[in-house]
Amino acid sequence: MQIQFGLYNIRTHELDNKLVLQVTSATGKVSIKTSEEVYPYDFPNGIHFQIEDTDNTPMPKGLKRFKFGEYSFIVGINNSGLLSLFYSKKLYVKRKLIDDIDTLTFAFLQSPTQSKLS
Repeated sequence: MQIQFGLYNIRTHELDNKLVLQVTSATGKVSIKTSEEVYPYDFPNGIHFQIEDTDNTPMPKGLKRFKFGEYSFIVGINNSGLLSLFYSKKLYVKRKLIDDIDTLTFAFLQSPTQSKLS
């Protein structure tokens, strides 16, 4: 599923008890900014995305909650144009690059296992 939120495009895909999320933009490359770089006293369950090398700073936008099955997250755009994404502290989050795009994987289990049938 793809969600348009201001100048950001949020792509999600639920598969194998995980939620995969990518943030892109038509105006430039989007990268994750760690909390220490952005706000040294930020929430531990917040991730911030920034459009690099653009003259178009996204307009601030209020918080909105999205729900995908058992997974949900809240997004908003702050006055600096950063997309802030907040998730449950119960989730394990893994970051990786797929097609040169920062990609996040959310899961309730650190490494989901298959149950054996008797």
